[in-house]
Amino acid sequence: MTALRIRRLATTAADFDAELQRLQQWSVDTDRAIEATVGAIVDDVRWRGDAAVLEYSARFDGIEAASVAALEIARDELRQAFEALPAAQQDALAAAAQRVRHYHEHQLRATSQSWQLRDAEGSLLGQKVTPLDRVGIYVPGGKAAYPSSVLMNAIPAQVAGVGEIVMVVPTPVRREGAPAQGERNARAHGQRNALVHGQRNALVHGQRNALVLAAAHLAGVHRVFGIGGAQAVAALAWGTATIPRVDKITGPGNAYVAAAKRRVFGQVGIDMIAGPSEILVLADGSTDPEWVAMDLFSQAEHDELAQSILLSPDAVYLDAVQAALDRLLPSLPRQAVIRASLEGRGALIHTRSMAEACAIANRIAPEHLEISARQPQRWEPLLKHAGAIFLGAFSSESLGDYCAGPNHVLPTAGTARFSSPLGVYDFVKRSSLIEVSAAGAQVLGPVASALAHGEGLQAHARAAELRLLGAVTGGEGASGERAGARAGAGAGAGGAAATGAAGFHLRPVTDTNVDALIKLAVAPEQQGLVAPVAVSLAQASVRPPGRPLAIHDGDQPVGLLLLWDSRRDRDDPADELYVWRLLIDERHQRRGFGTLAMRWVVDEARRLGVASVALSHQMQPGHAGPFYERLGFRYTGVIDDGEHEMKLTIPSETHDG
Repeated sequence: MTALRIRRLATTAADFDAELQRLQQWSVDTDRAIEATVGAIVDDVRWRGDAAVLEYSARFDGIEAASVAALEIARDELRQAFEALPAAQQDALAAAAQRVRHYHEHQLRATSQSWQLRDAEGSLLGQKVTPLDRVGIYVPGGKAAYPSSVLMNAIPAQVAGVGEIVMVVPTPVRREGAPAQGERNARAHGQRNALVHGQRNALVHGQRNALVLAAAHLAGVHRVFGIGGAQAVAALAWGTATIPRVDKITGPGNAYVAAAKRRVFGQVGIDMIAGPSEILVLADGSTDPEWVAMDLFSQAEHDELAQSILLSPDAVYLDAVQAALDRLLPSLPRQAVIRASLEGRGALIHTRSMAEACAIANRIAPEHLEISARQPQRWEPLLKHAGAIFLGAFSSESLGDYCAGPNHVLPTAGTARFSSPLGVYDFVKRSSLIEVSAAGAQVLGPVASALAHGEGLQAHARAAELRLLGAVTGGEGASGERAGARAGAGAGAGGAAATGAAGFHLRPVTDTNVDALIKLAVAPEQQGLVAPVAVSLAQASVRPPGRPLAIHDGDQPVGLLLLWDSRRDRDDPADELYVWRLLIDERHQRRGFGTLAMRWVVDEARRLGVASVALSHQMQPGHAGPFYERLGFRYTGVIDDGEHEMKLTIPSETHDG
């Protein structure tokens, strides 16, 4: 047998970049004839449903079924297929299923959980993760049977909590010695793990693979139909009288299946458009050359367009691997396919260093990447783009295909630059959770309003503005805190308590709550900025314009608001309501009470008919200036005894209208 004519490249060669680019050339695009054929099939199945599925199954697969229902494979048959397997195969399937399930259960906890947080204003933000209702998985069938594909597609869906998993698998009728049409198409178009069509019926029985059905039993598949090809993809995407419509379709297929998935995308989700299989090995020369040679073969045997590449800084080692390839190839049944793959798209590349080999691997972004080195952890941090990374000489890619645990459905053709392996995250969807508190609306409203006006969307702006300070006069805020504290204002003026329902509200300071108020504590970081309650109450008692109000959460005092009606100031009267003091107990910080209190102040200023609300503070670390700026207050430039004045102008009712 002649030696393999596999490319030998060197990164030191002047034309290396051009040669590498030629080596990587492969397009997921299919020819126009395939697209036209698939388009007609998909449209026909969409509009004629079961009748079209039966016709295409008969035309392409030799199946003469009376109904699509006759093509459904019962769950009892799946169980029986598993029970009829030899013990060794049962054990192998069960062990692989257990490892795949265990890995994806951990992945679910790590990547696909709901979460919530509350911001400084008490608004709730989060992510709600929910499983898809129904998914379809496409699995090759007949002689080209891949039970591992069943496990890798169905188990993550089951772990994610998908309500119903519907599997389609071709069971083509074959003449003795002749490949099924789907297999011929798969060979012609160079796709891996792919058959296009197949079926069986009460009159003509197609081939059902026991391992595939047994894997469906172990993986928890709910329904199985013995159909394949573009008609199966279309039936899953649009639904028929018998085959339920799904939300997403995953699984490998040839050019016809890939074209059908591409065509129905948007109607349903899809996992990816997979190309030929790939392996790239980074070797420092420490691994047995025969091990590496066999790893290169393991992907080349998929089909003629599969790609196997070895990069090493050791030229002598590359020679040893070349010799191992020549020596081992005659022992393999699929040697013709392997030879075509290695000679057509394979390469042995001599690099300047392992670091350079890692950089080239990132350019290629392979499906499978093996680091066959003494210290694989040294090189792994340099690798950014790969579907799966196998660390160390004992980490054969073939173990990942079947039973290591991580998914073997991986991005190909350089798409690992932006895509990930199939996982539980492909079978869930994420919804954002937004519950804005009344306080949060004061922070977010001005921002949204300004941006909306900038975009010319006045209704957007107005919707935000209506929820700003004073625009809402009652009801519950988004956080459940009482938004309407106007009753408390009247009670404060008249001396009666405004109790209302539990939640934020204001009460006058009386002998019934003063003791509890005095016990409120200033937060440590604010002690140099805010006077204690007792001091504030003492000041208010001797200054008639002062108006102390207790901030309550239900019946519990949580803060003190001390106002000053500047119109009554004998020395310097002004048309404004002055915030003399705002204190929130240290145990109730960051719950939005300060913002709600200031909202009430502005509402009260409107009721009193004053022109503005003013306050001042010292410019010490931790001062509240940014808090008031978020509420719309602006510095006036006036500084009195070290206190920097801030002011909020109250729009007139006509302007506000």
